[in-house]
Amino acid sequence: MNPNWLSFKQLDEAAEVPKGEAFRAFRRLEQHWRQDRDYRLLRSDLDAVEISELKRSGQVYRSSANVVLLAPARAEQLLAILRSATIADGGASAQQQQ
Repeated sequence: MNPNWLSFKQLDEAAEVPKGEAFRAFRRLEQHWRQDRDYRLLRSDLDAVEISELKRSGQVYRSSANVVLLAPARAEQLLAILRSATIADGGASAQQQQ
């Protein structure tokens, strides 16, 4: 597990946005990114041990079944988007901007 790859929970917290904002932003960008290069999908049926470790350490939401981890460059990109959307909204959630 690469400690530099970040979860949606970590990005939500870093951007100080409500739970789920990083996921929604990711869904808008996902088509432009490539799995295993830009993000890694941990599936509950194949990666249960790793997901359990991430939950135990508080890095992902406890309710997460499958987990997406973003490569450092993509995490920074998504974080910048979340922060700029929050500033543009005057502190409101990034989702409300759309």
